[in-house]
Amino acid sequence: MGANFSLLAMLINLCLQMDKKSIIGDAVLYVQDLQMQAKKLKAEIAGLEALMAGYQESINNPVKVRVARNNHPICKKILKLDMFQVEEREFYVRLVCNKSEGVALSLYKALESLSNFKVQNSNLATVSDTFALTFTLNVRDREQSMNLGNMKLWVSGALLNRGFELINCL
Repeated sequence: MGANFSLLAMLINLCLQMDKKSIIGDAVLYVQDLQMQAKKLKAEIAGLEALMAGYQESINNPVKVRVARNNHPICKKILKLDMFQVEEREFYVRLVCNKSEGVALSLYKALESLSNFKVQNSNLATVSDTFALTFTLNVRDREQSMNLGNMKLWVSGALLNRGFELINCL
């Protein structure tokens, strides 16, 4: 049994003390860190796979571009909204909306309005006749508790305030 603990200590390579309690504690922390990294990678892979699928579709079905100016109000529809909590205070968001004049600007204005959060990164891609926006948000306020449900309400509210319509997203 002692040999197994020594082997475990060597594997995690973080133990400063060699007692069983310290080795197990360090191993638990190491496994939790690996699980968090796995969650982040899964969320990133899911986003990239979705973008690649849309990109492949746009290659197979090219869209003819036509420019028309009119005075109709901008139609802004969120077709899909996916959100993942990747860390305690970090969320990955992917949304798909219709592609129309002024929609991209409205998406970024909605992001800017989320003042309680820091946008870590964002990517806007054109997929056929839609926009795919992915971004990562960090909660700024240290005392504010945030879970996935609350985050969906914040993001949805910001989009609704910018005139977006949520189509079967929640």
